[in-house]
Amino acid sequence: MFSLQDRIISVFIDNQKRVLKDIEVSNALVKQGIPCNVEDVRRHAQSLSPALFQLMFDNDRTATIHVEPKVNALFIIIQYFMIYSLD
Repeated sequence: MFSLQDRIISVFIDNQKRVLKDIEVSNALVKQGIPCNVEDVRRHAQSLSPALFQLMFDNDRTATIHVEPKVNALFIIIQYFMIYSLD
């Protein structure tokens, strides 16, 4: 079973984006049937920061989550793992 951190990473992979708002990540996870809220997303993204994510808090009380550019190889490995672990 994947952790919420793994699921957050998969949202970026699935959307093929390096930048998403916390609410976008939360909504994507809820659509997958994974119960979480914006605070859960922030907390787990911060636990992976600065190695994987960079969080920027905006004036509208949202957070923008940036994937660090140095993780291209990690994305490939995770994507490979996710594809072949579902078999």
